[in-house]
Amino acid sequence: NSHRELIVGGPTTSMVNLMEGTADASEIVVSPETAALLPNGFVGDPKGRGLLLRKRRVDHPLPGTDGASHESVPPESLVPIGLREVIGSGVDDSEHRVASIGFIGYTGTDTTLARSGPDAAAAALEQLVTAVQAAVDAEHVTFLASDVAGDGGKIILAAGVPTGRGDDEGRILRAARSILDSEQSLNIRIGVNRGHVFSGAVGIERRATYTVMGDTVNLAARLMTAAPPGALYAHPSVLDRSSTLFRTEALEKFQVKGKTEAVEAYEVGDETGHRPRETTRDLVFSGRDAELARLDELISFGGSTVTIDGESGIGKTRLTTEAMALHPDLPTVVAQGEPARFESPYWAFRDPLRTLIGVEPGPQPEMRTALTDAITRRAPDLLPLLPLLGDATQIDIADTPETADLDARFRPTKTAETVAALLERLIDGPAVVVAEDAHWMDDLSLGLVSHLSHQAPEQGWTILVTTHGTDTDPLGEQMSLGPLDETAVRDIAISATAAAPLRPHELDAIVARAGGNPLFLGEILRVVRETGQTADLPDSLEAVVSADIDTLPPLTRQILRYAAVLGRSFPTIVFDRVLGPEGVGVDQATRSELSRFIESQEPDRLHFRLSVVHSAAYRGLSFRRRQELHARAGTVIEELAGDDTESAADVLSYHFSNSGDHAKTWHYARIAAERAKRAYANSQAAAHYESAIGSARHVTGVRSEELALIWADLGDVRDLAGEYESARSAFAQALGVSGLDEVVAADLYLKRAEMWYLSGELANAKRNLTVGRTRLGERKDRAAQRALARLDAFQSSISGRAGDPVGAAEAAHRAIETAMRVDEKKALARAYGVLDWANFMMGIDEPRRSEEAIEIWKSVGQLERAVTLMS
Repeated sequence: NSHRELIVGGPTTSMVNLMEGTADASEIVVSPETAALLPNGFVGDPKGRGLLLRKRRVDHPLPGTDGASHESVPPESLVPIGLREVIGSGVDDSEHRVASIGFIGYTGTDTTLARSGPDAAAAALEQLVTAVQAAVDAEHVTFLASDVAGDGGKIILAAGVPTGRGDDEGRILRAARSILDSEQSLNIRIGVNRGHVFSGAVGIERRATYTVMGDTVNLAARLMTAAPPGALYAHPSVLDRSSTLFRTEALEKFQVKGKTEAVEAYEVGDETGHRPRETTRDLVFSGRDAELARLDELISFGGSTVTIDGESGIGKTRLTTEAMALHPDLPTVVAQGEPARFESPYWAFRDPLRTLIGVEPGPQPEMRTALTDAITRRAPDLLPLLPLLGDATQIDIADTPETADLDARFRPTKTAETVAALLERLIDGPAVVVAEDAHWMDDLSLGLVSHLSHQAPEQGWTILVTTHGTDTDPLGEQMSLGPLDETAVRDIAISATAAAPLRPHELDAIVARAGGNPLFLGEILRVVRETGQTADLPDSLEAVVSADIDTLPPLTRQILRYAAVLGRSFPTIVFDRVLGPEGVGVDQATRSELSRFIESQEPDRLHFRLSVVHSAAYRGLSFRRRQELHARAGTVIEELAGDDTESAADVLSYHFSNSGDHAKTWHYARIAAERAKRAYANSQAAAHYESAIGSARHVTGVRSEELALIWADLGDVRDLAGEYESARSAFAQALGVSGLDEVVAADLYLKRAEMWYLSGELANAKRNLTVGRTRLGERKDRAAQRALARLDAFQSSISGRAGDPVGAAEAAHRAIETAMRVDEKKALARAYGVLDWANFMMGIDEPRRSEEAIEIWKSVGQLERAVTLMS
């Protein structure tokens, strides 16, 4: 009635089904009837009731059949109602979804044909298909496809794909019961399951079909096979989420093909009732009175830092928003951490600082000029430190003499001091600085938050940090937000449903399922309002969001998923260009639908309202489409950057890495790593080096020595981050590269020795130095001798730490002699310092060389070592 389905049945299709079951992988089995019609030599040995096909190429034409004319029908009448929207939209993306799948198995076609003829068989099939259509159309379940089977066939149903409507489980169960309860000539059995599926169009451009696949689908088919005629078997996951209650009977666990563990299922009988109810989505702020009063007090007095921690959706952002609303006249700076920018130095503060300074996004030269002009007008005393402000705003500015002399280890601290000084000039008096989602901030942004926290008492600033799942110590006062108590949740739910009050047991179910999470509660109340039931309350916040995304029209859902590839926030121009090849635009209606999920953060920038929305939308994309979109995004950003791709290297590395473009990942990841390393963002640099190493395996032309140096660089930044074991491992990987230059190898063994030394493993440190000397062999060239001086100098340190002044002095003298001959300053400085200690311990009265060592360390930029000696 609603569409025309081509059904093929009868003994021939039963034989086809048998032959397909007989064939193993890479085999084709044909029936004896088919074999008799093939030319000689086409078939081989028997297999089961058929024969193996031996020759697959047709060298001459086979007898054909005359084409039959067909009735002209509208194309849409051949497409099930549930598939028309997605096909008509032109959206053919595959998706990872959660859906409910049903298999209807029918048998008896062969018997009906034999006893009553083809007209009776056709009438029986018409009766079945009509009943299926009526049931699924009434429940908005998709009639997905039909297939052949022995003595009959099967019809596949889907709820939740292509579009979710809420209560997918209840709708498919009600449809299944309606089909079983209808009068039928054929034997019917049904199996239903729920879970993750891969859905979308498969096939070539001119001939494709929409389908679902995955373990969820397979188990639904197995449940159908296990059910006797007239029965509906369902997995508990379906029944647990159905808004309609059914009479059920638990089955003994049974084995099915493809499952190692026995399967649990229920036989589903008649409906026993359901509980529709509407509610409203708006929530009052409740349950955080004490916390709000405390924040109000701290902001009023100023000079404090508060770390507000708690799980996603617990109300951290809502609490800070309510607190700031009590002080509308105070200047506010909001820095936002996000997962996609975790490896980008100062990302959280980049845009807030640009906005505060008055730098519009644009090409690097324009932003460089704008930053220089702004600092000249408003803080001219900071001009010598302008490159540090460039670091914090990701604007490339050449080092001044003052910044060039900074030791890399001290640059982040000096940058934080400079940013704090700038804020003092730009903000007159008290202010609120919010560090939102600090657990997703890069190391340098976190360091800046920490420095501002130390400056807060003097400046009258209030620093509000929101975080969850972080292992770092909280800054300032800690305010941990746990779940709201039941009274608060109940009050919020009652207030939100005042127009249509819930029954006590429904209210109890909502309070219990919300788990005290305000955001989760709000989403649950909205689901209850839209679906009119409380039996299907989502088990996790992401499940709620995913279900919400699945209800969007195909085109809107596609646009949302595409946006997720670009990160939590992204420029509008990049978004538009990524969408360009799809031939779609964001019209006003689509923009309105998306506004629940994406907002305009700035005139030219879009932002996902919640990180859970971003992650749920991204996970819904197929892996192939993710790769395509990341490649497209990388190309767009590359084009927009023009000659200044280096400043966008971290973003380009991220996109090309996820696109599978190993050559470009190798290129940009190294640039991003070096930029992060120069900014002393060691964790971020390590991530980029690892990305480069992973891509190098797939890039031809990468020299082994080049890869070894990347491993060594990775070891260096892990060392600076205090990850000594990981650093040793990286150096070991570098040493494992064949054909490594002896001097490079000796320096790597020295670095490994330093790692063991810092871990207190002096014996291992000595062994690495010995191997390093062995690698140098008898080489007498300048480079080898400088490496030897470094090894001996570090040997003196090890002996000193072991309390062996004699050994320390001997190694120091060797190092000094060699270092002076080849001008190896670092080795000379280290040896001088150790020698002074050794002479003192042995009572030897010689001129002290520590002052000279301090000057040497200063001359090579090692201020920390100089300070250590001076102390």
